[in-house]
Amino acid sequence: MVHFKFINVVFFFLLPITLWAAQIHGTILDRKTHHPLPGANIYIENTTIGVSSDLQGSFSLTIPDSLSGTYTVFCSYVGYHDESRIIRLPLLQNLTLSFQLKESLLLMDQIVVTGTRSERFLKDTPVTTQVIKGEALTERGSTNLAEVLSEATGITTEYNPRFGSGIDLQGFDSNHILLLINGVKAIGRLNGEMDFSQFQAANIERIEVVKGATSAQYGSQAMGGVINIITKEPFDSSGLNASLRYGSYNRIDAGSAVHFMLGNWQPQLRFNYRHSDGFDLDKSDQKTDGPHYNKYDADFSVTHKGPSSTHTQLRTRFFIENKGQILNNFFESRTANSRQTIYLQDTRPAGTLFNLHSSVSYSFYKHTYEELVRSSGFVKASDPTENELFKANFQASKTIFNNDVQLGYNFEKESIQSQRISGNIRRSDLHSLYILDEWKPFASTTLLSGIRMDSHSIYGNHISPKISLMWAATHTSRIRLAYGQGFRAPSFKELYLTLHVDDVNLTITGNPDLKPETSESVNLDYEIWNSDNYHTRLNLFFNRITNLINDIRIPADDGSLRYTYHNFSQAKTWGVEWDMKYFPTDFFEFTLGYRYLNSVELPEHTPIPGKIMHKGHGSILLKFPYSMRLNTRVQFFGSRNDSYIDESSNTVVQVPSIPAYWLSHANLSKTFSNGLIFTIGGRNLSNYINIQWGPVPGREWYTGLSFNL
Repeated sequence: MVHFKFINVVFFFLLPITLWAAQIHGTILDRKTHHPLPGANIYIENTTIGVSSDLQGSFSLTIPDSLSGTYTVFCSYVGYHDESRIIRLPLLQNLTLSFQLKESLLLMDQIVVTGTRSERFLKDTPVTTQVIKGEALTERGSTNLAEVLSEATGITTEYNPRFGSGIDLQGFDSNHILLLINGVKAIGRLNGEMDFSQFQAANIERIEVVKGATSAQYGSQAMGGVINIITKEPFDSSGLNASLRYGSYNRIDAGSAVHFMLGNWQPQLRFNYRHSDGFDLDKSDQKTDGPHYNKYDADFSVTHKGPSSTHTQLRTRFFIENKGQILNNFFESRTANSRQTIYLQDTRPAGTLFNLHSSVSYSFYKHTYEELVRSSGFVKASDPTENELFKANFQASKTIFNNDVQLGYNFEKESIQSQRISGNIRRSDLHSLYILDEWKPFASTTLLSGIRMDSHSIYGNHISPKISLMWAATHTSRIRLAYGQGFRAPSFKELYLTLHVDDVNLTITGNPDLKPETSESVNLDYEIWNSDNYHTRLNLFFNRITNLINDIRIPADDGSLRYTYHNFSQAKTWGVEWDMKYFPTDFFEFTLGYRYLNSVELPEHTPIPGKIMHKGHGSILLKFPYSMRLNTRVQFFGSRNDSYIDESSNTVVQVPSIPAYWLSHANLSKTFSNGLIFTIGGRNLSNYINIQWGPVPGREWYTGLSFNL
């Protein structure tokens, strides 16, 4: 009995010492506002010990006495920089650690979905993903997707008066790039090109760009990469915002949005209107260089977020565009485009077996191009095109040990109807099966592998594999290596169409002897960032394309522009992309970006026409007192060459085409306490003008107002 009492007495006195040595207390605050950060994570590196802060930002971390030595305590919070402290264990007394986290201007904690078809932090995705955040769009004064992408590293925008604005990504044009809107395939390609200027920028939350062959995830059109537009979602129960911008050439960009709660459902309605009178750079003739247009966008969605991560959304989108242009003394063109999409998606856990994501969508696109006699209004030529797409996707995901496995089935039924297609109408069915496996063999290593089998009613069967490896070399650096295979069958228009554009005396002729394209893609990526708001990334890429389809110029005695499509027996594109962001203070931001691209046809190593070898950009953002911001930007576009086929020798002859040029832009904004934002700015301040290519209209000014309630 005495012995038992003695043990209890000893335990009574040692217990406080044990508890005293095993706890860390503290608070986590915002460095600038000193507000608490609830839900921040506190953990000890290389252990399973961690907790989250409460509503007051406080935490208490209990540490077992068995730990001994030097350890690092990390504090992390989404949208903020991590902080760490070095501690020595075991502790001899209570330890207080207070963290004041600095809000991050980087996007490493941004949730992305495109590269892996599932939600991942940007810093943890094994697929190289470039993110363009929505806030940057308003600071740049961009009104459409083409303007946004033109200032991104490694992306070149090309404008055609008839077909609109296409892009180039690692040497691949819009034919090889899949455009998604909230994960839904966008339709409406003309001459194989998607007009990126049709998509307005006001409703964009962020843009995710995955470069290189991603056919294993998305199929044929993702041979060169994927661009996924994520639109804005309501961030609270109700709200209203509106914006109005006016600029040169009577450009108007007006939009509004409203959202509110109805029980567990949250409806949202957005509307946008864009207008321009067009422009004329050469007054000596009747022809105008830029079309006048009216564009209307409407987006209605209803979202339901239920228990246990259940998410259901119904969304409809409408787009209408009418534009016209004087072609010469006798004719003018009129173009009408319309696009409607209805989309239903549902995400829910299916018990303990797997998580299920399903979606169905229907899209309809109509394009009409007419040439009219100016004096009488008589329709000289009409070119209507209709495109329909029904798509269903079912995907099941399950975590098995250290593997995140996704198994999916995709069905597409598509039709296209046009007078420029042999037979006037074509229909196709596509069945696809894919499996993706994300495996973490070690804490710092992630391996993503996937394979997809497509069975097309016209093109037959094709298998596309991909594998990506990511190594977290340090807490703030990543190395990624990816290999993938891609494919793309020639479109009906590339095979059979004949098109003439009077305003530039351009004729494009189809080539029925075209073969399907296949590719192999390698991307090596290294990125590093630190707590001083510094981020840089270096990406090396290589693509080998077999039977690459590209347009090529045919000589014409009358001086007109004549093009056809041609299979290059084999082609290579390779290069390097580098960008950096530096935020040394809260009031100064600095960015730089550069891309080098080389592309040749094999075996002659003849440069592929129309590719820009050097492209760069830089920007400075200054934040002044009273919520004023000044954003200045420059862009450099290197020279590019054109070419034609010398029929006498059957060889490709290179000719100088577009010289190198610079563009500069700036805008100043002021945010008022009532949520009102005033903006004034200018694009192409150096007044660069190019009538033949672009065309580039010279200097433009604009001013705008927006508010949020």
